[in-house]
Amino acid sequence: MRLRLTALGALAATLLGLALSGPAQARPQNPPGARMAWAACPEAPEDPALRCGRMTVPVDWADPDGPALDLALVRRAAADTSRRIGVLFHGQGALGGSGVDAVLHNPQLFSAGTSSRFDLVAMDVRGTGRSNPVLCDAAAYPGGVPAVPATAAQFARAVEAHRAFADTCRSLTGPVFDHMDSRSVARDMDAARAALGERQLSFYGDSFGTLTGQAYAELFPTRLRTAVWESNLDHTVDLSRWVADRSAAVEDSFRGFADWCDRTPSCPQRAGGTARWYDRLHAKAERGELTATVPGAPPFTLDGYLLSTQVSFFFFQRRWAELSDCLTQVDADRTGCLFGGGGEQGAAAMALPPGTLHHPQSAAFCADHRMPVNGVADVLRLREVALANAPHTGLTAVAWGAVTDCLGMTGETRNPQRPLRLGGQAPTVLLTNSRHDPSMPHRWAERVTAQAFPKARLLSYEGWGHGSYWISDCVRAQVDRHLAKPQAWTPPRTSCPGPPEP
Repeated sequence: MRLRLTALGALAATLLGLALSGPAQARPQNPPGARMAWAACPEAPEDPALRCGRMTVPVDWADPDGPALDLALVRRAAADTSRRIGVLFHGQGALGGSGVDAVLHNPQLFSAGTSSRFDLVAMDVRGTGRSNPVLCDAAAYPGGVPAVPATAAQFARAVEAHRAFADTCRSLTGPVFDHMDSRSVARDMDAARAALGERQLSFYGDSFGTLTGQAYAELFPTRLRTAVWESNLDHTVDLSRWVADRSAAVEDSFRGFADWCDRTPSCPQRAGGTARWYDRLHAKAERGELTATVPGAPPFTLDGYLLSTQVSFFFFQRRWAELSDCLTQVDADRTGCLFGGGGEQGAAAMALPPGTLHHPQSAAFCADHRMPVNGVADVLRLREVALANAPHTGLTAVAWGAVTDCLGMTGETRNPQRPLRLGGQAPTVLLTNSRHDPSMPHRWAERVTAQAFPKARLLSYEGWGHGSYWISDCVRAQVDRHLAKPQAWTPPRTSCPGPPEP
């Protein structure tokens, strides 16, 4: 199992189309909290509802007179100004994803009712997109090291390769590379609130964006009107629990797919059992008998790690029929379908300086998570944890990325794991989570709800996929109601049905 630049690094770099800005400045050019100047967005100059702006914040909020960076923001005005409630801040869920692009290119990010009553605001968080993006030397990407070092020598080489790569990122990016934790992002968000002239904001965050929401609720409870956290991250899990829980989540989604395929006449993998069919395909990949074909990259061997990683992405939107068709092609060594559809719809092509790679994921993740791997024995133990929880899908980047992402990081973990604590001044928060989420397990939402008690309400979607707002009419109605009327009574735990199974 090997990490490859073409498969993981280059694909991650092109996940979203982003326009880049310069490195951190020496001093803030306008004080935090100053009103922001808005102008037409270059990507949509004819849309009167859209306005883009920039604001300057300290790289280190503990050193407000030190280096600073510019943050890019976007605002889509409420459609019905006579019924406007306020600002709804959208917390982008994908590590490294562009919040600005999400609003620019998706006018239906929320329902018409919610969009009519809120100004929707988002930013490219520090280190991403237009906000001092993390840049790294593409040639230094550790694509040749094993994903699972099997000897002490391999582990030492892996640590050194990851450290050398991180050093290029720090050098090319500047000081923001070591200040990408969610609590800093939450402080940036509060500076944006002040710059908007708003006494309070409402917040909707999904996936990794829920960690920013948790931090904001702790730091600024009286400035938070209400919040919805969807697909929740539990910030108490250690590395072993992370690997176990996320491996089990991918396996659970695979079993849902396999059960569906077994009872669907049009599914070609059903003969003899879908799970056994996939086991044979995975073994074929592990023997080096499959070739990966990625646009813009030379062909390379598709191993079991990369196969299951790409398969897991189909589970995020419950694309089971599409996955069935794709696996038939993969079995015939036509693997391009595994790598199609990367990137946000409508996003522009990423403009990168020559020889660089946009890779903020490790810096952001490791600023919020202390995930020590102390040697090859730890690696092999964690491998067994993953395999015990995912006997069919095995290792995937969804779970295993936490093992390798922080190997070469030498900076401080500024926001390490700890339980969430909401004080009496915090508003009631609505948590939503799919029962069968391949990325953020439902048990994590249960734990966060318990930590935030009595300020949290849990709405479970009894279906499949990562996120449920646009999947379930029931979830969407309850989320919209909570955003509009957070004071309305909501039971501590409730659920929405999943789709009828064939």
